[in-house]
Amino acid sequence: MTTCFYNFLHKYLDDPSYTKKPSRDGFKSSSPLEILQKIGKDTRFDGLFDEQGSDNIVPLFEKREAAVLEYWNAWDISNPKKQFEDSQKAAVALLVGTHSSERKYDFFMVHLLTTSHAIRVLLPIVPAKWQMPLVRQWWLFVVAVYISQLRPTIELHKINQFELEGRDWKYVENKTLNSARGLDAHFVKCRLPVKGPTHVQR
Repeated sequence: MTTCFYNFLHKYLDDPSYTKKPSRDGFKSSSPLEILQKIGKDTRFDGLFDEQGSDNIVPLFEKREAAVLEYWNAWDISNPKKQFEDSQKAAVALLVGTHSSERKYDFFMVHLLTTSHAIRVLLPIVPAKWQMPLVRQWWLFVVAVYISQLRPTIELHKINQFELEGRDWKYVENKTLNSARGLDAHFVKCRLPVKGPTHVQR
């Protein structure tokens, strides 16, 4: 599955002219979450779409390509290993921090988390020269999906202030594999803990 899709998004990676470092006065950040929160407040994306969905991605680039690429290029990666870890935390926050009693877990946000895990698995076996492009490709996908899903507010307190009540990863594994939803691949892939080293070379 790493090699069977090639759509219009690849041109932004294939053509180096799309990769531009922010100007001295331009916004940049080492934190994916900070960038996402800034996207959430950017009025350039207001009123673009009436409903969430993957059908918004192509029109998004047609209407707001410059703004999307601005945020794509705003991620200043100077410490790849630490910032890849931060990107995985951002993927979790996008899924868990946008959920509420009125709002179900976003199925599209699930893909940001699972693709983050996929990249984590692939990085050790991908030649070093392709590691950063792979991470940046994921980041472009994240930016596009977040906007296409109408930029829901990311509420970090739902994660940082959640009371674990003594529950640990063993509890998560047990609930994942032995619950009524244990045979649902979408459920399992979001709940199983990710273990092992992270490899990202500059």
